[in-house]
Amino acid sequence: MENPIRRLYRDQKKTLDLIRRGGPVSGFEPTVRRLFGDKPNRGKTVRIGNREFKYAGNAKNLVSFLPARWAEELAAREGTWLGCENWWAGYPLIVLMEMRVGDDGVAGFLRLSAEVGPVLDREARKGIIEVIRSAAAAKGVERIQFQADAFDERRFYSRFLRNNSIALNDTRDVNELERKFVELVASFEPEFELVASLVPLLPR
Repeated sequence: MENPIRRLYRDQKKTLDLIRRGGPVSGFEPTVRRLFGDKPNRGKTVRIGNREFKYAGNAKNLVSFLPARWAEELAAREGTWLGCENWWAGYPLIVLMEMRVGDDGVAGFLRLSAEVGPVLDREARKGIIEVIRSAAAAKGVERIQFQADAFDERRFYSRFLRNNSIALNDTRDVNELERKFVELVASFEPEFELVASLVPLLPR
């Protein structure tokens, strides 16, 4: 009886070690390394699908970046964006990709968000939201929508992409994660283009 048990343990050691460590290993961090490189510096340019992006930062199951056109247009504006100096890329706009794991610990989804950040001048912050909201409504871009309380004085962060998730069969599968990361980002090219065209109009 002892020998079969020893053999079973030896054959299944990786699986048992995984269970001991607390569950499945996430494929998100390796996916980020594939797409953005090992330990990328803020501002590094990478190509995802057919478009270039600037890396901003990452945390557990979250990575932030900017479409290169947003970054170029924002950089062309003189001065700093007060309140945003230490926020992700240092600008009032950011794009975030986040992975969530389901109850079974294996399946999950990716969610792509764009966000207006903590601009110190509250009127300027409201103006940024209004420029984006109005242009999206005028052009019928339905996947750009802010929550009703986006203009609230107490809010510092306002996300504005909708229908922005894609399902994952296995959050440990780096190949699936990379493929669906690229697919989700590529699907929002019209929204990225619209916002890029609005950056010169954003109030300071």
